[in-house]
Amino acid sequence: MKQIALIGECMIELNGKPFGEMHQTFGGDSLNSAVYLSRATGEDVQVRYVTAMGNDPLSEGIVQRWQDEGINTEMVLRDGVRQPGLYLIQLDENGERTFLYWRNQSAARYMMQHPQFGQVAEQLEQMDMVYLVGLVWRFCRSRIASNY
Repeated sequence: MKQIALIGECMIELNGKPFGEMHQTFGGDSLNSAVYLSRATGEDVQVRYVTAMGNDPLSEGIVQRWQDEGINTEMVLRDGVRQPGLYLIQLDENGERTFLYWRNQSAARYMMQHPQFGQVAEQLEQMDMVYLVGLVWRFCRSRIASNY
């Protein structure tokens, strides 16, 4: 079985009007790719998601939903201090989207400093493919490169 690891950040998403009705979900480019890949390949490919999440109930619920989608979460690091980032999508009267982010202290942003990241980096060497999005690459290229 082929194995692909997708590295990135999943954030809590709020969609709606500030101080009005909001819809809560979660997402991110790399996670969305992991979900679609898992759905498309079924059991032919083991899809692994690599990130850091908190130990809080929101993080627990999000990781459980990834598992429900068939995503392997063994390479998800847990941070006892930080939680997932948050973003808000606002729509204007023409349907144009505006994004606001709160992620400076997210668990995923500090993934490379996590004490167990070295073990994850070793596991990445065993993957058939590793997928990064550009934003993640900017934060982790030197750390990952030093492990290869």
